[in-house]
Amino acid sequence: MHPFILFVLLLGTAAITALPQLSDRLRNRISGFGGLLGAAAGIAVALPVLSGSSGSVWVDEWLLMDRAAAFLLVLVMIVYAAATVASGVYLQRERSSGAITERRARLYCVLLHVFVATMVAAALANNIVVLWIALEATTLSTTLLVAFRRTTGSVEAAWKYIVLCSTGITLGLLGVLMMSYAGKSTGALVGGDAFLLHALREHATGLAPAAVRWAFVFLFVGIGTKVGLAPMHSWLPDAHSKTPSPISALLSGVLLNVAFLVLLRFKVIADLAFGSATWTNGFFLGFGILSIAIPALTLLTQRNYKRMLGYSSIEHMGILAFAVGLGPFGMIPAVMHMAGHALAKPLLFLGAGEFLHRWQSTLISDVQGTMGRMPRTAALFFGGLLALLAVPPSALFVSEFMIVGYGITQHPVWTVLVLVLLTIACVAMMRIGVGMVFGKPPQDGDTEVQSEPYQRMHAVLAVQLIGVVALGLWFTTSSGFAFAASIANDLIARV
Repeated sequence: MHPFILFVLLLGTAAITALPQLSDRLRNRISGFGGLLGAAAGIAVALPVLSGSSGSVWVDEWLLMDRAAAFLLVLVMIVYAAATVASGVYLQRERSSGAITERRARLYCVLLHVFVATMVAAALANNIVVLWIALEATTLSTTLLVAFRRTTGSVEAAWKYIVLCSTGITLGLLGVLMMSYAGKSTGALVGGDAFLLHALREHATGLAPAAVRWAFVFLFVGIGTKVGLAPMHSWLPDAHSKTPSPISALLSGVLLNVAFLVLLRFKVIADLAFGSATWTNGFFLGFGILSIAIPALTLLTQRNYKRMLGYSSIEHMGILAFAVGLGPFGMIPAVMHMAGHALAKPLLFLGAGEFLHRWQSTLISDVQGTMGRMPRTAALFFGGLLALLAVPPSALFVSEFMIVGYGITQHPVWTVLVLVLLTIACVAMMRIGVGMVFGKPPQDGDTEVQSEPYQRMHAVLAVQLIGVVALGLWFTTSSGFAFAASIANDLIARV
Protein backbone atom coordinates (compact mmCIF):
# COMPACT_ATOMS: atom_id res chain seq x y z
CA MET A 1 0.00 0.00 0.00
CA HIS A 2 1.41 3.38 -1.03
CA PRO A 3 1.51 6.06 1.71
CA PHE A 4 -0.36 8.41 -0.63
CA ILE A 5 -3.56 6.50 0.23
CA LEU A 6 -3.38 8.00 3.72
CA PHE A 7 -3.77 11.53 2.41
CA VAL A 8 -6.67 10.44 0.20
CA LEU A 9 -8.47 8.92 3.21
CA LEU A 10 -7.73 11.77 5.63
CA LEU A 11 -8.54 14.62 3.28
CA GLY A 12 -11.46 12.69 1.81
CA THR A 13 -12.98 12.29 5.27
CA ALA A 14 -12.45 15.99 5.92
CA ALA A 15 -14.19 16.87 2.64
CA ILE A 16 -17.19 14.64 3.29
CA THR A 17 -17.72 15.94 6.83
CA ALA A 18 -17.70 19.47 5.41
CA LEU A 19 -20.97 18.81 3.58
CA PRO A 20 -23.65 21.04 5.18
CA GLN A 21 -26.56 18.70 4.40
CA LEU A 22 -25.30 16.02 6.80
CA SER A 23 -27.04 15.61 10.14
CA ASP A 24 -24.98 15.79 13.33
CA ARG A 25 -25.35 12.08 13.91
CA LEU A 26 -24.35 11.12 10.38
CA ARG A 27 -21.40 13.52 10.38
CA ASN A 28 -20.09 12.07 13.63
CA ARG A 29 -20.43 8.55 12.25
CA ILE A 30 -18.66 9.41 9.00
CA SER A 31 -15.92 11.23 10.91
CA GLY A 32 -15.49 8.31 13.29
CA PHE A 33 -15.52 5.65 10.58
CA GLY A 34 -13.17 7.67 8.37
CA GLY A 35 -10.81 8.23 11.29
CA LEU A 36 -10.68 4.54 12.23
CA LEU A 37 -10.25 3.55 8.58
CA GLY A 38 -7.45 6.09 8.13
CA ALA A 39 -5.76 4.88 11.32
CA ALA A 40 -5.94 1.27 10.16
CA ALA A 41 -4.52 2.21 6.75
CA GLY A 42 -1.69 4.16 8.35
CA ILE A 43 -0.71 1.23 10.55
CA ALA A 44 -0.94 -1.11 7.55
CA VAL A 45 1.44 1.14 5.61
CA ALA A 46 3.91 1.34 8.49
CA LEU A 47 4.00 -2.28 9.68
CA PRO A 48 5.94 -3.77 6.73
CA VAL A 49 8.68 -1.18 7.25
CA LEU A 50 8.72 -1.71 11.02
CA SER A 51 8.90 -5.47 10.62
CA GLY A 52 11.91 -5.11 8.34
CA SER A 53 10.23 -6.95 5.47
CA SER A 54 10.50 -4.00 3.09
CA GLY A 55 13.20 -1.68 4.47
CA SER A 56 13.02 1.98 3.49
CA VAL A 57 10.54 1.34 0.72
CA TRP A 58 9.21 4.81 0.19
CA VAL A 59 12.17 7.03 -0.62
CA ASP A 60 11.62 9.49 -3.43
CA GLU A 61 11.66 13.24 -3.87
CA TRP A 62 8.57 13.61 -1.70
CA LEU A 63 8.42 10.78 0.86
CA LEU A 64 10.89 9.20 3.23
CA MET A 65 9.67 6.29 5.32
CA ASP A 66 12.37 4.55 7.29
CA ARG A 67 11.73 2.69 10.54
CA ALA A 68 11.73 5.91 12.57
CA ALA A 69 9.08 7.50 10.36
CA ALA A 70 7.01 4.31 10.34
CA PHE A 71 7.21 4.11 14.13
CA LEU A 72 5.99 7.67 14.50
CA LEU A 73 3.24 7.07 11.95
CA VAL A 74 1.92 4.20 14.07
CA LEU A 75 1.87 6.44 17.16
CA VAL A 76 0.03 9.17 15.25
CA MET A 77 -2.56 6.70 14.00
CA ILE A 78 -3.18 5.17 17.42
CA VAL A 79 -3.80 8.55 19.03
CA TYR A 80 -5.81 9.63 15.98
CA ALA A 81 -8.17 6.68 16.43
CA ALA A 82 -8.64 7.51 20.12
CA ALA A 83 -9.17 11.21 19.40
CA THR A 84 -11.69 10.44 16.66
CA VAL A 85 -13.85 8.35 19.00
CA ALA A 86 -13.50 10.94 21.76
CA SER A 87 -14.39 13.74 19.34
CA GLY A 88 -17.68 12.05 18.52
CA VAL A 89 -18.58 12.01 22.21
CA TYR A 90 -17.40 15.60 22.66
CA LEU A 91 -19.35 17.00 19.71
CA GLN A 92 -22.50 15.14 20.68
CA ARG A 93 -22.40 16.67 24.15
CA GLU A 94 -21.61 20.17 22.91
CA ARG A 95 -24.40 20.11 20.34
CA SER A 96 -27.01 18.68 22.71
CA SER A 97 -26.18 21.38 25.27
CA GLY A 98 -26.37 24.12 22.63
CA ALA A 99 -22.78 25.21 23.33
CA ILE A 100 -21.81 25.10 19.65
CA THR A 101 -23.63 25.50 16.36
CA GLU A 102 -23.87 22.96 13.55
CA ARG A 103 -21.42 25.05 11.53
CA ARG A 104 -18.77 24.94 14.25
CA ALA A 105 -19.24 21.19 14.70
CA ARG A 106 -18.67 20.81 10.96
CA LEU A 107 -15.54 22.96 11.17
CA TYR A 108 -14.22 20.83 14.05
CA CYS A 109 -14.57 17.61 12.03
CA VAL A 110 -12.88 19.09 8.97
CA LEU A 111 -9.94 20.54 10.89
CA LEU A 112 -9.45 17.36 12.94
CA HIS A 113 -8.71 15.26 9.86
CA VAL A 114 -6.76 18.00 8.08
CA PHE A 115 -4.60 18.39 11.20
CA VAL A 116 -3.74 14.68 11.20
CA ALA A 117 -2.97 14.83 7.46
CA THR A 118 -0.48 17.66 8.07
CA MET A 119 1.20 15.66 10.85
CA VAL A 120 1.53 12.63 8.59
CA ALA A 121 3.01 14.85 5.88
CA ALA A 122 5.57 16.27 8.33
CA ALA A 123 6.52 12.80 9.58
CA LEU A 124 6.98 11.33 6.10
CA ALA A 125 8.26 14.32 4.08
CA ASN A 126 11.61 13.95 2.34
CA ASN A 127 11.63 17.39 0.70
CA ILE A 128 12.59 19.87 3.42
CA VAL A 129 10.49 22.66 1.90
CA VAL A 130 7.43 20.39 1.96
CA LEU A 131 8.42 19.46 5.50
CA TRP A 132 8.44 23.12 6.51
CA ILE A 133 5.06 23.71 4.85
CA ALA A 134 3.59 20.70 6.67
CA LEU A 135 4.83 21.94 10.05
CA GLU A 136 3.35 25.38 9.42
CA ALA A 137 0.11 23.73 8.29
CA THR A 138 -0.16 21.90 11.63
CA THR A 139 -0.27 25.32 13.30
CA LEU A 140 -2.75 26.83 10.87
CA SER A 141 -5.10 23.83 11.04
CA THR A 142 -5.22 23.84 14.84
CA THR A 143 -5.42 27.56 15.62
CA LEU A 144 -9.20 27.65 15.15
CA LEU A 145 -9.46 24.51 17.28
CA VAL A 146 -7.55 26.17 20.12
CA ALA A 147 -10.08 29.03 19.93
CA PHE A 148 -12.98 26.61 19.43
CA ARG A 149 -14.98 27.73 22.48
CA ARG A 150 -14.54 31.39 21.44
CA THR A 151 -14.11 32.63 24.99
CA THR A 152 -11.74 35.49 25.75
CA GLY A 153 -9.18 33.07 27.16
CA SER A 154 -9.35 30.64 24.23
CA VAL A 155 -9.02 33.40 21.62
CA GLU A 156 -6.05 34.86 23.50
CA ALA A 157 -4.44 31.40 23.68
CA ALA A 158 -5.00 30.91 19.94
CA TRP A 159 -3.32 34.22 19.10
CA LYS A 160 -0.39 33.36 21.32
CA TYR A 161 -0.18 29.93 19.74
CA ILE A 162 -0.15 31.10 16.14
CA VAL A 163 2.19 34.06 16.74
CA LEU A 164 4.84 32.11 18.65
CA CYS A 165 4.70 28.93 16.56
CA SER A 166 4.64 30.83 13.26
CA THR A 167 7.56 32.98 14.41
CA GLY A 168 9.43 29.84 15.35
CA ILE A 169 8.68 28.09 12.09
CA THR A 170 9.82 31.19 10.18
CA LEU A 171 13.19 30.87 11.90
CA GLY A 172 13.06 27.22 10.91
CA LEU A 173 12.60 28.24 7.28
CA LEU A 174 15.82 30.25 7.47
CA GLY A 175 17.50 27.12 8.82
CA VAL A 176 16.07 25.03 5.98
CA LEU A 177 17.38 27.45 3.37
CA MET A 178 20.81 27.62 5.05
CA MET A 179 21.00 23.82 5.16
CA SER A 180 20.26 23.67 1.44
CA TYR A 181 22.88 26.38 0.80
CA ALA A 182 25.42 24.35 2.81
CA GLY A 183 25.12 21.61 0.19
CA LYS A 184 25.06 23.78 -2.89
CA SER A 185 27.92 26.08 -1.85
CA THR A 186 30.43 23.23 -1.82
CA GLY A 187 29.05 21.44 -4.85
CA ALA A 188 28.18 18.40 -2.76
CA LEU A 189 24.58 18.63 -3.94
CA VAL A 190 23.11 20.09 -7.11
CA GLY A 191 19.61 21.00 -8.18
CA GLY A 192 16.71 19.67 -6.18
CA ASP A 193 18.88 17.19 -4.25
CA ALA A 194 19.89 20.03 -1.93
CA PHE A 195 16.32 20.01 -0.61
CA LEU A 196 16.04 16.28 0.10
CA LEU A 197 16.63 14.91 3.58
CA HIS A 198 18.09 11.61 2.45
CA ALA A 199 20.47 13.36 0.01
CA LEU A 200 21.61 15.82 2.67
CA ARG A 201 22.33 12.91 5.00
CA GLU A 202 24.17 10.86 2.37
CA HIS A 203 26.38 13.82 1.39
CA ALA A 204 26.59 15.46 4.83
CA THR A 205 30.38 15.17 4.99
CA GLY A 206 30.59 17.46 1.97
CA LEU A 207 28.41 20.23 3.43
CA ALA A 208 29.93 23.55 4.50
CA PRO A 209 30.31 23.22 8.32
CA ALA A 210 29.88 26.95 9.03
CA ALA A 211 26.60 27.10 7.11
CA VAL A 212 25.39 23.91 8.77
CA ARG A 213 26.21 25.34 12.21
CA TRP A 214 24.05 28.43 11.65
CA ALA A 215 21.36 26.37 9.97
CA PHE A 216 21.10 24.07 13.00
CA VAL A 217 20.84 27.03 15.40
CA PHE A 218 17.87 28.43 13.48
CA LEU A 219 16.31 24.99 13.09
CA PHE A 220 16.72 24.16 16.77
CA VAL A 221 15.12 27.40 17.96
CA GLY A 222 12.42 27.34 15.28
CA ILE A 223 11.37 23.70 15.49
CA GLY A 224 12.14 23.66 19.23
CA THR A 225 9.33 26.20 19.61
CA LYS A 226 6.96 23.69 18.04
CA VAL A 227 8.35 20.94 20.29
CA GLY A 228 7.65 23.12 23.32
CA LEU A 229 11.22 23.26 24.60
CA ALA A 230 11.90 26.00 27.15
CA PRO A 231 12.20 28.94 26.92
CA MET A 232 10.12 28.80 23.69
CA HIS A 233 7.35 26.94 25.50
CA SER A 234 4.95 29.61 26.73
CA TRP A 235 2.26 28.90 24.09
CA LEU A 236 1.82 25.30 25.17
CA PRO A 237 0.14 25.51 28.61
CA ASP A 238 -2.24 28.22 27.39
CA ALA A 239 -3.20 26.28 24.26
CA HIS A 240 -3.77 23.02 26.13
CA SER A 241 -5.88 24.64 28.83
CA LYS A 242 -8.34 26.04 26.27
CA THR A 243 -8.36 23.43 23.49
CA PRO A 244 -10.98 20.64 23.32
CA SER A 245 -9.53 17.59 25.04
CA PRO A 246 -9.41 15.29 21.96
CA ILE A 247 -7.34 17.94 20.15
CA SER A 248 -5.11 18.39 23.21
CA ALA A 249 -4.53 14.63 23.11
CA LEU A 250 -3.24 14.94 19.54
CA LEU A 251 -1.24 18.10 20.21
CA SER A 252 0.56 16.71 23.22
CA GLY A 253 0.62 13.01 22.41
CA VAL A 254 1.93 13.10 18.85
CA LEU A 255 2.42 16.60 17.37
CA LEU A 256 5.27 17.32 19.79
CA ASN A 257 6.82 13.98 18.85
CA VAL A 258 6.50 14.75 15.14
CA ALA A 259 8.31 18.07 15.59
CA PHE A 260 10.95 16.34 17.72
CA LEU A 261 11.57 13.74 15.01
CA VAL A 262 12.10 16.53 12.47
CA LEU A 263 14.65 18.10 14.80
CA LEU A 264 16.45 14.77 15.11
CA ARG A 265 16.61 14.44 11.30
CA PHE A 266 18.56 17.69 11.07
CA LYS A 267 20.71 16.75 14.07
CA VAL A 268 21.95 13.67 12.21
CA ILE A 269 22.90 15.80 9.18
CA ALA A 270 24.73 18.32 11.38
CA ASP A 271 26.62 15.60 13.28
CA LEU A 272 27.81 14.00 10.06
CA ALA A 273 28.88 17.39 8.69
CA PHE A 274 30.90 18.15 11.84
CA GLY A 275 32.28 14.64 12.23
CA SER A 276 31.10 14.68 15.86
CA ALA A 277 27.84 14.83 17.83
CA THR A 278 29.35 16.79 20.74
CA TRP A 279 28.18 20.23 19.60
CA THR A 280 24.55 19.32 18.93
CA ASN A 281 24.41 17.14 22.06
CA GLY A 282 25.20 20.23 24.09
CA PHE A 283 22.09 21.93 22.68
CA PHE A 284 19.88 19.01 23.61
CA LEU A 285 21.36 18.67 27.08
CA GLY A 286 21.06 22.36 27.93
CA PHE A 287 17.56 22.91 26.58
CA GLY A 288 16.48 19.55 27.95
CA ILE A 289 17.48 20.42 31.51
CA LEU A 290 15.83 23.84 31.25
CA SER A 291 12.66 22.23 29.87
CA ILE A 292 12.54 19.91 32.87
CA ALA A 293 13.36 22.58 35.46
CA ILE A 294 10.75 25.19 34.53
CA PRO A 295 7.74 22.82 34.52
CA ALA A 296 8.92 21.04 37.68
CA LEU A 297 8.97 24.29 39.64
CA THR A 298 5.78 25.62 38.02
CA LEU A 299 3.85 22.46 38.90
CA LEU A 300 4.36 23.19 42.60
CA THR A 301 1.94 26.12 42.39
CA GLN A 302 -0.35 24.96 39.58
CA ARG A 303 -4.11 25.47 40.07
CA ASN A 304 -5.44 24.36 36.67
CA TYR A 305 -5.35 20.65 35.89
CA LYS A 306 -5.28 21.08 32.10
CA ARG A 307 -2.39 23.52 32.39
CA MET A 308 -0.74 20.98 34.69
CA LEU A 309 -0.86 18.45 31.86
CA GLY A 310 0.50 21.08 29.45
CA TYR A 311 3.50 21.77 31.67
CA SER A 312 4.00 18.03 32.03
CA SER A 313 4.28 17.79 28.23
CA ILE A 314 7.07 20.37 28.28
CA GLU A 315 8.81 18.34 30.99
CA HIS A 316 8.63 15.14 28.95
CA MET A 317 9.98 16.86 25.84
CA GLY A 318 12.82 17.98 28.08
CA ILE A 319 13.41 14.37 29.13
CA LEU A 320 13.55 13.36 25.46
CA ALA A 321 16.03 16.14 24.69
CA PHE A 322 18.21 15.22 27.68
CA ALA A 323 18.24 11.55 26.63
CA VAL A 324 19.31 12.46 23.08
CA GLY A 325 22.04 14.73 24.45
CA LEU A 326 23.58 11.84 26.39
CA GLY A 327 24.84 10.20 23.21
CA PRO A 328 23.93 7.34 20.85
CA PHE A 329 22.72 4.94 23.54
CA GLY A 330 20.42 7.62 24.94
CA MET A 331 18.44 7.49 21.71
CA ILE A 332 17.11 4.03 22.67
CA PRO A 333 15.29 5.11 25.88
CA ALA A 334 14.25 8.27 24.01
CA VAL A 335 12.35 6.08 21.53
CA MET A 336 10.75 4.18 24.41
CA HIS A 337 9.82 7.43 26.11
CA MET A 338 8.29 8.80 22.94
CA ALA A 339 5.98 5.77 22.71
CA GLY A 340 5.04 5.79 26.39
CA HIS A 341 4.24 9.49 26.43
CA ALA A 342 2.19 9.18 23.22
CA LEU A 343 -0.15 6.76 25.01
CA ALA A 344 -0.19 8.08 28.58
CA LYS A 345 -0.67 11.80 27.94
CA PRO A 346 -3.73 11.49 25.63
CA LEU A 347 -5.33 9.25 28.26
CA LEU A 348 -4.96 12.03 30.83
CA PHE A 349 -6.21 14.77 28.53
CA LEU A 350 -9.27 12.73 27.57
CA GLY A 351 -9.92 11.96 31.24
CA ALA A 352 -9.52 15.65 32.06
CA GLY A 353 -12.09 16.38 29.35
CA GLU A 354 -14.56 14.12 31.14
CA PHE A 355 -13.96 16.01 34.40
CA LEU A 356 -14.41 19.33 32.62
CA HIS A 357 -17.72 18.19 31.14
CA ARG A 358 -18.92 17.04 34.57
CA TRP A 359 -17.78 20.02 36.67
CA GLN A 360 -17.50 22.80 34.04
CA SER A 361 -14.26 23.94 35.64
CA THR A 362 -10.54 23.43 35.09
CA LEU A 363 -9.65 24.56 38.62
CA ILE A 364 -8.09 21.80 40.70
CA SER A 365 -9.88 23.08 43.80
CA ASP A 366 -13.28 22.54 42.13
CA VAL A 367 -12.55 18.98 40.99
CA GLN A 368 -11.86 16.95 44.12
CA GLY A 369 -12.88 13.43 45.15
CA THR A 370 -13.85 12.35 41.63
CA MET A 371 -13.73 8.68 42.62
CA GLY A 372 -17.07 9.15 44.39
CA ARG A 373 -18.89 10.62 41.38
CA MET A 374 -17.03 9.25 38.36
CA PRO A 375 -15.35 6.06 39.63
CA ARG A 376 -14.54 4.53 36.23
CA THR A 377 -13.06 7.71 34.76
CA ALA A 378 -11.26 8.58 38.00
CA ALA A 379 -9.67 5.13 38.28
CA LEU A 380 -8.46 5.21 34.67
CA PHE A 381 -7.24 8.80 35.03
CA PHE A 382 -5.27 7.92 38.16
CA GLY A 383 -3.82 4.85 36.46
CA GLY A 384 -2.71 7.05 33.57
CA LEU A 385 -1.18 9.53 36.01
CA LEU A 386 0.83 6.76 37.68
CA ALA A 387 2.01 5.60 34.24
CA LEU A 388 3.01 9.15 33.30
CA LEU A 389 4.94 9.50 36.56
CA ALA A 390 6.98 6.41 35.63
CA VAL A 391 5.52 4.01 38.18
CA PRO A 392 6.40 0.44 37.06
CA PRO A 393 5.51 -1.34 34.87
CA SER A 394 4.88 1.78 32.76
CA ALA A 395 6.93 2.22 29.58
CA LEU A 396 8.00 5.58 31.01
CA PHE A 397 9.54 3.81 34.00
CA VAL A 398 11.71 1.72 31.67
CA SER A 399 12.80 4.73 29.63
CA GLU A 400 13.51 7.03 32.58
CA PHE A 401 15.34 4.27 34.45
CA MET A 402 17.61 3.78 31.43
CA ILE A 403 18.09 7.52 30.93
CA VAL A 404 19.14 8.06 34.55
CA GLY A 405 21.33 4.96 34.59
CA TYR A 406 23.14 5.91 31.40
CA GLY A 407 23.23 9.59 32.34
CA ILE A 408 25.11 8.85 35.56
CA THR A 409 27.94 7.36 33.50
CA GLN A 410 28.08 10.29 31.06
CA HIS A 411 27.10 13.45 32.97
CA PRO A 412 26.64 12.52 36.65
CA VAL A 413 26.11 16.06 37.99
CA TRP A 414 23.52 17.03 35.39
CA THR A 415 21.78 13.67 35.73
CA VAL A 416 21.45 14.06 39.51
CA LEU A 417 19.98 17.51 38.94
CA VAL A 418 17.49 16.07 36.46
CA LEU A 419 16.58 13.31 38.93
CA VAL A 420 15.89 15.89 41.64
CA LEU A 421 13.74 17.95 39.26
CA LEU A 422 11.80 14.88 38.16
CA THR A 423 11.17 14.02 41.80
CA ILE A 424 9.81 17.53 42.43
CA ALA A 425 7.51 17.25 39.41
CA CYS A 426 6.37 13.78 40.50
CA VAL A 427 5.53 14.93 44.03
CA ALA A 428 3.67 17.99 42.73
CA MET A 429 1.59 16.04 40.22
CA MET A 430 0.91 13.21 42.65
CA ARG A 431 -0.35 15.68 45.25
CA ILE A 432 -2.70 17.21 42.68
CA GLY A 433 -3.82 13.83 41.33
CA VAL A 434 -4.52 12.30 44.74
CA GLY A 435 -6.63 15.31 45.67
CA MET A 436 -8.58 15.21 42.41
CA VAL A 437 -9.30 11.50 42.71
CA PHE A 438 -9.48 10.78 46.44
CA GLY A 439 -9.79 14.22 48.05
CA LYS A 440 -12.74 15.75 49.85
CA PRO A 441 -15.15 17.61 47.57
CA PRO A 442 -15.65 21.33 48.27
CA GLN A 443 -18.47 22.17 50.67
CA ASP A 444 -20.56 23.86 47.97
CA GLY A 445 -19.77 21.24 45.34
CA ASP A 446 -21.48 18.05 44.22
CA THR A 447 -20.98 15.55 47.08
CA GLU A 448 -23.48 12.90 46.04
CA VAL A 449 -21.86 9.48 45.58
CA GLN A 450 -22.86 7.98 42.25
CA SER A 451 -22.19 4.86 40.21
CA GLU A 452 -20.91 5.96 36.83
CA PRO A 453 -22.43 4.10 33.86
CA TYR A 454 -20.11 2.53 31.31
CA GLN A 455 -19.39 4.66 28.24
CA ARG A 456 -17.32 4.10 25.09
CA MET A 457 -14.88 6.72 26.38
CA HIS A 458 -13.93 4.29 29.14
CA ALA A 459 -12.91 1.72 26.52
CA VAL A 460 -10.66 4.31 24.86
CA LEU A 461 -9.01 5.19 28.17
CA ALA A 462 -8.62 1.54 29.18
CA VAL A 463 -6.97 0.58 25.87
CA GLN A 464 -4.44 3.41 26.26
CA LEU A 465 -3.64 2.43 29.84
CA ILE A 466 -3.22 -1.23 28.91
CA GLY A 467 -1.05 -0.15 26.00
CA VAL A 468 1.41 1.89 28.06
CA VAL A 469 1.71 -0.95 30.60
CA ALA A 470 2.14 -3.60 27.89
CA LEU A 471 4.82 -1.47 26.23
CA GLY A 472 6.66 -1.20 29.52
CA LEU A 473 6.69 -4.96 29.94
CA TRP A 474 7.72 -5.51 26.31
CA PHE A 475 10.58 -3.03 26.44
CA THR A 476 12.15 -5.07 29.24
CA THR A 477 12.42 -8.07 26.90
CA SER A 478 15.20 -8.62 24.39
CA SER A 479 12.81 -8.24 21.45
CA GLY A 480 11.38 -4.99 22.81
CA PHE A 481 14.82 -3.54 23.42
CA ALA A 482 15.98 -4.62 19.96
CA PHE A 483 12.93 -2.97 18.41
CA ALA A 484 13.65 0.36 20.14
CA ALA A 485 17.30 0.07 19.16
CA SER A 486 16.37 -0.47 15.51
CA ILE A 487 14.29 2.73 15.54
CA ALA A 488 17.10 4.63 17.26
CA ASN A 489 19.52 3.33 14.64
CA ASP A 490 17.82 5.47 11.97
CA LEU A 491 18.33 8.57 14.12
CA ILE A 492 22.00 8.17 14.99
CA ALA A 493 24.87 9.65 12.99
CA ARG A 494 27.79 7.25 12.75
CA VAL A 495 30.77 9.54 13.12
